[in-house]
Amino acid sequence: MTMTNSIEAIDAGLVPSARSLWNLALAGFAATGFYEIWANWPTALLAGFPLEPPALIKSLFQHQLAVTVPDVWAKALHFLTGFLFYPLGYWLLTRIRSFGHPTDGWIWGVITYFIALGFFAPLAGRPFLLIGDNNLLSLMSLIGHAIFGFVLATVFQALQAQRG
Repeated sequence: MTMTNSIEAIDAGLVPSARSLWNLALAGFAATGFYEIWANWPTALLAGFPLEPPALIKSLFQHQLAVTVPDVWAKALHFLTGFLFYPLGYWLLTRIRSFGHPTDGWIWGVITYFIALGFFAPLAGRPFLLIGDNNLLSLMSLIGHAIFGFVLATVFQALQAQRG
């Protein structure tokens, strides 16, 4: 990418400003915090056990690369995804096509569900969307990811609206 192309991308809004990047990370922390509560409390009560995204990450690395990832690194990758990668995906989605708030957040949340359980779960040797394996856990994951997207969008929009 040339210097001119880089500037054009920033002008087009595809690259977040430093302030927007900071706000995306803060919103990602809030949304990930919510998701962790959802995964470990209501999900455990209703499904009988919690959602374990780090376990999916460990299975993915083991299944695809025959690499054993320690718990701490699997958790770190999950948190990094929640506060950086998914928020950047939300940013990109809303620069390409926006339906407005809160719809963008709900849509992005459902997309993250499909990324996790529709794309990565089969790569980790699990069924697509966990269908037939644990439908209730899949539903709880869908709800959790949808609300993650809503929280991400809501916090991000609130932070962006502040002057500073």
